[in-house]
Amino acid sequence: MTRIGMIRTIKMTASLAAIVLGLSFPCGAMVTPVIGQQLYYEGGNVAVTVLPYSAAYTSNLYLFSAGGGPVFIANSSQVGTVVNLGNLATLYGIHAGDELIFGVLVLNTGDTFLMGPGSRNLDGIAHVSVDYAEGSSSDLATLGFEDLFGGGDFDYNDAMFKLEGGIGIALLRVPEPASLILLLLGLAAAAPLLRSLSGVRRRADAGSPLE
Repeated sequence: MTRIGMIRTIKMTASLAAIVLGLSFPCGAMVTPVIGQQLYYEGGNVAVTVLPYSAAYTSNLYLFSAGGGPVFIANSSQVGTVVNLGNLATLYGIHAGDELIFGVLVLNTGDTFLMGPGSRNLDGIAHVSVDYAEGSSSDLATLGFEDLFGGGDFDYNDAMFKLEGGIGIALLRVPEPASLILLLLGLAAAAPLLRSLSGVRRRADAGSPLE
């Protein structure tokens, strides 16, 4: 088997392993904003920029997953303000792989809404959309909040913030023993296919006609 053939086989094996185990790998740019999307810390500094919003109410943005309790960042009305949170591991005890949970306190109603699944909020609704993209030097995520209990008009632009720095949208899970067994079973089932592909590539490398 040539080097290229070996690399392709390894990639196929890795893909099959991911399917069997349900592994999550860091993703690239998302096509559209995802409501209820979760973010994870990847190390280094994180900065927050307050973006233009469309709402009668104003909200305070907090980082709720900090080790010492919620950290106030900015108010939604402070458009253009940039807040450098610094190194989250050093300052707030958040380590690479930990989930970053941002949320807002709506000053006009007293309601608090957290990003992520709706189960985190009293109304059971996801209140944040996340538009994520990987940059050349750092990753970006725009958070759009819905500030009304029950979801309101579901426009997700009532409070808008941009995150930049060491952030990601997927956490690489370490397989448990049971998952490793599933991996072995999955690879065993895929072995005939891999051998067949390897044989075809060997014939192609040798210049033999393909069947």
